[in-house]
Amino acid sequence: MDMNEATAKTIASERSAAGLTIKRLAERSGVPERTLIRILKNERDIKVIQLAQLAEVFGVYPHELIQSAEAFIERDQRGPVTLGEPRPSELSEADKTAYVLNKIGNHDVRLAASHDPNKWAEAAGGDGR
Repeated sequence: MDMNEATAKTIASERSAAGLTIKRLAERSGVPERTLIRILKNERDIKVIQLAQLAEVFGVYPHELIQSAEAFIERDQRGPVTLGEPRPSELSEADKTAYVLNKIGNHDVRLAASHDPNKWAEAAGGDGR
């Protein structure tokens, strides 16, 4: 998928989310309807000014449309996602622990409160001073 195709998908999804027909989007943006149709079919490159006009109608910044298009490209390049892992709620307690440890790897995940010297004083009944 190239950037033009991804941008066309982004514009199509934004148009759908906004509940706009192609005709209404063309009217509100100032991009000619035929041009918009050709952009959406990936038959024509989109100009920066047209991207800005469409972004304004959608209530987003033009760079946000580009970021969404990049996300389409990344998903396309990534390919299928494996969803076959069991849900944590379906695991035994021991398997849940192993699952979490596997996900976090070797990162130090101790709570910050455990490093607070006042926390231990409070637990011992002192006031931490």
